[in-house]
Amino acid sequence: MKTDESCSDYMFNFIDTICKKFGPRYSCSESEKNANIWIKEELDEFCDETFIDEFETRPALYPQGFIKVAGFLGGISPLFMPLKFPFPIISLILVILGITVLYSELFLMKEWIGFLFKAKKSTNVFGVIKPTQEVKFRIIFEGHTDSAKEMNIASYKPRARQIIGITGLYFLFHTIIFSLWKFIAQLVSGVSIVIVNWGVFSMTTIDLIYFIPLAIIYPFFILLLKGFLGKSVVLGANDNLSASAVAVAIGKYLSKNRPKNVEVWIGSQGSEEVGDKGAKAFVEKYGKMGKLDNSYTVVLECCGAAEDIVLIEKDMHRAVYNTEINNMLIKAHEEAKKENPDLLNLRTGSLKIGACDACRYIHEGFKAAALMGMEHAKNKAVNWHSVNDSPENINKKILGDFLDVSLKFVELVDNKYN
Repeated sequence: MKTDESCSDYMFNFIDTICKKFGPRYSCSESEKNANIWIKEELDEFCDETFIDEFETRPALYPQGFIKVAGFLGGISPLFMPLKFPFPIISLILVILGITVLYSELFLMKEWIGFLFKAKKSTNVFGVIKPTQEVKFRIIFEGHTDSAKEMNIASYKPRARQIIGITGLYFLFHTIIFSLWKFIAQLVSGVSIVIVNWGVFSMTTIDLIYFIPLAIIYPFFILLLKGFLGKSVVLGANDNLSASAVAVAIGKYLSKNRPKNVEVWIGSQGSEEVGDKGAKAFVEKYGKMGKLDNSYTVVLECCGAAEDIVLIEKDMHRAVYNTEINNMLIKAHEEAKKENPDLLNLRTGSLKIGACDACRYIHEGFKAAALMGMEHAKNKAVNWHSVNDSPENINKKILGDFLDVSLKFVELVDNKYN
């Protein structure tokens, strides 16, 4: 089915109202909490059930917390290079430890350093649309309410981003190589490589080769860190109120056009931008209750400004997305495009750097997919983590396209059980 303009207007007004009423909504903030209360009141008008779940997380940990910790470890590593044997090896140890922190927290989400950060409260909000007959299956659509801190590197020009990234990362390998070299040389050659000794300091020819290029390399490492450490919290109109708006609109439409055998949950998670923590809490609670055993979850992302709809196949958290649900979404898009020829094209893609709530479902063995709005030439959302992510840059037509595909998906799944 092709929805009308009133649906697109509703979704836009949903986004615009939250942005104006609550402003930026960082994880565990009062504005995030109050926005979810407002969303529940909206869901109360047409859902059969609504609920808000509170959970605890550590918003300062991901991603800025572990970047600061890893950056600090790497940043102080040169201090140990000019020391006497065996202390230069500490430079290598610090860099390796920093890389381990970065990898374990960014890609594996281990939260090993969580104890360094304060625990706070966040919330998820959901509504339920009951079918007209027996519940034989369940579909969950979700966006997220929280918005991110500005990521400065996203606003860098591509060439500048490439130079800063490569040179900044090279600093780490530069330190590893020379730290190990000096340690071995001091062990084997002793004082023969020493230029000058002064207390605990031992300046060698290796130090000269290390420190001279460091004057250029090290500032790029600092610029790289600063690129991931913006302070301003953005409005998050596209990422990801747009998805929450689509999810709520799905529920509003289905409350008047109910499936026969499919129960639909629609909602907005909290604390997605700090490591998909709302989805983690949701999956832990409702997975144990059996609510996710016979279900599909469709995570919607960046549905208000895009050139393509991208169906995710893999992400950086080692989540391989379910082909069964992905094939159903491809079919839904094909059917929706017949009714709406101007519908955005759909393509598949992987997220080498990036992920979404779907990984939390997949890691626990549940079937989940992600539909994300992206630029045509690359896997990047429009105005991602930018101060430009505001309601005036939302396209109502694109909101309608995501809604049409989602509703067609519900129709196809429901037809399987009729």
